[in-house]
Amino acid sequence: MAAVMTKPPNPIAQGLRAVWRDPLIVMLEILWRWSFGLVACLLLFAVGAMLVGPLPIAKRLPEALGSHDLQLIGVIFASMVFRLGSKLIVAAAAVSITIALVWAILSGLARSIVVKRLRVGLTLLRFRSIMALQFLRGFLAWFCGMFLLATIAVEIGIATHGPKPDLLLFYLMAMPSIVLITCSWLVANWYLTLAAIFGRQEQSFWGAFRQARQTVRLQRSDFAGTGFVFLLFRATALMVAVAICGLTSGMSGSAPQTYFTLVMIVSLAYFAISDFLYMSRMAAYLALATAHVEPGGPKLVASAPSLPAENSSTP
Repeated sequence: MAAVMTKPPNPIAQGLRAVWRDPLIVMLEILWRWSFGLVACLLLFAVGAMLVGPLPIAKRLPEALGSHDLQLIGVIFASMVFRLGSKLIVAAAAVSITIALVWAILSGLARSIVVKRLRVGLTLLRFRSIMALQFLRGFLAWFCGMFLLATIAVEIGIATHGPKPDLLLFYLMAMPSIVLITCSWLVANWYLTLAAIFGRQEQSFWGAFRQARQTVRLQRSDFAGTGFVFLLFRATALMVAVAICGLTSGMSGSAPQTYFTLVMIVSLAYFAISDFLYMSRMAAYLALATAHVEPGGPKLVASAPSLPAENSSTP
């Protein structure tokens, strides 16, 4: 009897298909991300206007921007930073943590709905645990950002402590710091993202985080390969968007408003495609780890060929 091997489902195709068949998932992702971006921009603009508005030198900023004189623009910005002093530090800390809280609330509300639609028929992580994970992600991003800025500030102080600034010393200190802090944040943020999708109802947010780590450890190469494929998809979409904007850059002189509109449309299209690929990647991860997410679920691994227990011969 010939051995039969069942081919395991392709998690990448499953993820793309799942999100394509449920457009509401992408619409929710676009809605909360773009809403957050709009709120963050308005908040930054309002705080910036409150800080910079009373400064007399700020009146020269529009003229400097119009002249495209990078040296003059740099001098004006440096003067404003010097005059604001501690106010700028306090405002930066307060605004950044406010933006992180807004992000956590919007992403937590959207993620609870999206996970419910992705995990049809499976038990979900409790809403408060999902919110806790999103708040932890927001705090982690804020803390890593502040820690990175503080580290760079200390390294600038060390590099400029002598009679002459030592740029080589600054680069030797700054580059490893940036890589180490950024990579640590990316890894922790990735596991927290998976925890919200892989977690079960009876688990706390910390239990869901541990399960995400264990699930990835069991299929490390599969998760890495799936993530790399979606990274290639996003990189291709980005290169197409950059190519379109670059090839039509001649319009910036003859028709600047038309070119600006084109850049905005291309950028929004890229962001929408990126959100679609992001949710497809999450769905692919879930399809890849179904057997570990829900006990008794279908195993997405190749089954061993069935062999007869003993050879039978006819006399």
